[in-house]
Amino acid sequence: MSAARDGDVAALSIHPELVNVRHDGATALHFAALNGRLDAVRWLLEHGATLDAKDDEFAMTPVAWANEKGQRAMVDFLLAQGASIRPFETAAFGKLDRLQAFAAADPSVITQEHKWGTVVHTACIWGQIEILEWLISQGANITQASPQGLTPLEIAQNRRRTAARIHR
Repeated sequence: MSAARDGDVAALSIHPELVNVRHDGATALHFAALNGRLDAVRWLLEHGATLDAKDDEFAMTPVAWANEKGQRAMVDFLLAQGASIRPFETAAFGKLDRLQAFAAADPSVITQEHKWGTVVHTACIWGQIEILEWLISQGANITQASPQGLTPLEIAQNRRRTAARIHR
């Protein structure tokens, strides 16, 4: 896992049979993607890493781990390799074209809820303004509270306060 995290392809090459072994509930591909180690990700995929493996704690894929740390190039690379993505992830990742395709196939995507709320809540959590603007243009409910009791506006305000504290 440390070889994947550090992008050490030579070390990964020593034990290719360990490509899909888990450590702390995740695969080497999760750790390489999280840390933006493109060479390691390529090597892992070439040697049989499971592209859409989900971690044991949050059921998140390597592409979601990459997004979590702002690894935009890695997200794009993994999506280009065929990583699957769900509607909520399209909002989190800022992938408007993919969200539009989901909504065209099933308009209820805009109103469906999961544990953090709707795709509107997700767009606010991740600061995806373009996604939010499109959702509003589609008539998405921007006053609905999430299961945690927060409206999209409250989420955006909390996000702004958090960002202001971090940048002080």
